[in-house]
Amino acid sequence: LVRLGVPSIELNKQGRARQEIAKLYSWRYDDLGDLDHISEREVFKRANAGLAKTFQMINVEDFEGRGESTPTAYYYQNVGEAEYAIALFQYMVLIGYPPSKISILTTYNGQKDLLIDILSQRCGDGTPLAGITPAAVSTVDQYQGQQNDYIILSLVRTKTVGHLRDIRRLVVAVSRARLGLYVFCRQSVFCNCHELRRTMDRFSAKSSKLQLVKGEQFPTERLVGDDVPESSLLEVNDVTDLGALVHSLQLDYAANRAAWDERIIKITSPYA
Repeated sequence: LVRLGVPSIELNKQGRARQEIAKLYSWRYDDLGDLDHISEREVFKRANAGLAKTFQMINVEDFEGRGESTPTAYYYQNVGEAEYAIALFQYMVLIGYPPSKISILTTYNGQKDLLIDILSQRCGDGTPLAGITPAAVSTVDQYQGQQNDYIILSLVRTKTVGHLRDIRRLVVAVSRARLGLYVFCRQSVFCNCHELRRTMDRFSAKSSKLQLVKGEQFPTERLVGDDVPESSLLEVNDVTDLGALVHSLQLDYAANRAAWDERIIKITSPYA
């Protein structure tokens, strides 16, 4: 219709995401700005509890000697990234995040199936977090048109960029999050892709190791931009490190489950 000369109005404001997250993809649009509530609402001013950054790209090296794998043709999986993503979900839940505010996404169906399988092991019957699941475990393509406050994203590939070289797919992937975006990938592969450079440069400006804030519970009074004291900053070396932390938190949770559940019930989420 535009090509035929039908009058149109071009929308140039977004109201979904924090400004710093929106900048990951705003360069793809002409003069994209923010609606007023992005700078005014308290929810966008608060930091993400227990997480030093509002968004990060976490580098994942080979896990137990393996990066990406293809059990069958075009069925891509990455065990290290899947374990890391589920461990971050567990960590967030254990410090008080509502599971319904977290979605786990990936760029391949094989990885989605692996994430679901690992989630059923880590949060299945007989585990401290039995029955607790995120709002969604989905591929990026299947999640188009949806959003959540916190997105955990696995990019899977460790040899080539794959179909994420299409910038439209990348924009969909990084634009699902409102408040927090945590991407697990082989950073050297994606950051050296010319087509993705404008977005990847913003990720590369931050540490490639997951940075946590020790002892902080959801929700936090800390504001975005507040300095995190070095004594409170915990840099996670790899999935084994995060797994050990999650195990410790689960022991505490199991010993104090009644008090933990009562605290969660009392939380009135400002993010609904």
